[in-house]
Amino acid sequence: MSFASGARRTAVIAAALVAITAAPASAAGPDRVHTVANRAPHRAPVLIDCLRHDQVSPREYMLACADGNNDLRGLHWADWTARAAHGVGRQVANDCLPDCAEGHFHTFWVGVEAYRPVARPHGKAPYFSRLKVVYLDNRPPGSGPAQTYPLS
Repeated sequence: MSFASGARRTAVIAAALVAITAAPASAAGPDRVHTVANRAPHRAPVLIDCLRHDQVSPREYMLACADGNNDLRGLHWADWTARAAHGVGRQVANDCLPDCAEGHFHTFWVGVEAYRPVARPHGKAPYFSRLKVVYLDNRPPGSGPAQTYPLS
């Protein structure tokens, strides 16, 4: 699938958002230990970035803090609730071939879902502990149609 047409890209992204929000990962699994329920709207969960800053609806998010070889860019969020957040953007990842220093960066269109909010002490906003990346077009070699990242 090619993203040569802006209209086609918009249609694919819209369809991806519908698919992601229709069957969210946040609704699955009994392993939702220590999740947050019934939080006030002003205490929406956050994503915690590499510098330990709270982020709400970030335009960019680093997935590989140690080496910077995998991040999300151009994020547009369709929703951000107490249970989950859904958006679309681009994943930019280093193929690390033959190694990460000599590797090349590749871009993939993705849908994203942040979910499984976890409470924090001292009145801090809860944080999303999982981030699911769904590939909308091409995907990294050896990757499945989606990848889930544990966050802390």
